[in-house]
Amino acid sequence: MSVPPDLMKVMAGGGGAKPAPGPSPMTAAAPGNSPPGGGPMATPQPKEGVTQAAMVNVSMVFQLLEQSLQAFGSQSEEGKSILKALKTLTDKFGAQRQKSDSLIPAELMQMMQAMPQAGGGSPAQKAMAGAPPGGAPAPGGAPAMPQTL
Repeated sequence: MSVPPDLMKVMAGGGGAKPAPGPSPMTAAAPGNSPPGGGPMATPQPKEGVTQAAMVNVSMVFQLLEQSLQAFGSQSEEGKSILKALKTLTDKFGAQRQKSDSLIPAELMQMMQAMPQAGGGSPAQKAMAGAPPGGAPAPGGAPAMPQTL
């Protein structure tokens, strides 16, 4: 049995003519032979929610300053400072205050839900505050005894 010369070269490790080096399979598959990359950067969007939450906070400051003014009186030095602060805030935020005032109850409820002391917060926050998992223990129940194995 005779072996063709080309096959002899392959078996001897010569492999015959080698192809010219070309692009790798990764770059050959990409359009324009460019490596894969990320998409274009997105245009930054205004953070409407963050801005509205800040407006609610400013509206709460208005209410707190007005309550404090009653305690100090408008003729005292402290009262005059509070009036000055209220005037400055009214110049900038007065037109938007009425819209923000309607959101204060929702903001307060959200703040209460985030406080572990008020029964809110994440399970980790509740654990750090010392609240038992799953809620309060049943009234009149005996303390749980540790189980030993």
